This record gives sequence, structure tokens and C-alpha cells, in this order.
Amino acid sequence: MGSFWKRLFGAERQEAAAGKGQYGVDYIEVAALMQFNRNLVEALQHEKTGIEFYTKFLREANDERGKEMYRNLLEEEVRHLKMVEQEIEEHRVQGIWS
Repeated sequence: MGSFWKRLFGAERQEAAAGKGQYGVDYIEVAALMQFNRNLVEALQHEKTGIEFYTKFLREANDERGKEMYRNLLEEEVRHLKMVEQEIEEHRVQGIWS
């Protein structure tokens, strides 16, 4: 995790491992990484659902103001989806994706 997510969660993970023996640290790191990967999968699903949701309502919007709102929300979801996909790809490259 060398990205936004590491900066967000990295310090917390280091504190959790402080004072543990080598095996305790290994267990904490692996468990935290597995949970993080599960969270990424869940985030990926939520972003895809959001894209479907906003796309549907964009098609159904009757006025330009409503369409603009859904376009903006859709752009935001696409940006979030790319962030999650980049993090997953980084984990794959590092060999820590399971």
C-alpha cells in the first residue's frame, strides 16, 4: 500500500503492531491486509452499484438541472471506482492481492 490508502491507514496499522513479537506482527499484518482486501472488494461493488444507480436516474431525468446533478454524481462514482481499481492493481503488482 503505497498510495492514498496507506497514508490513510498506514499509521494505524503500525501502532497495532507495536510491541508484538515477530509472529504477532506477521499475524496482525496478514489479518489486516486480508481485511483491507475484503474492504476493497466491497468498495468496488458499491461503486459499481452507484454507477448503475446514477446512470439509470440520469436517463430518467426530465430537466437539465436534474441531468446535470446526476452527471456530477456519476463522474464522482467513476472517479471513486478508478481509485479502488488502482489500489487493487497495486496490490496485485505487489503480490498481496488474494
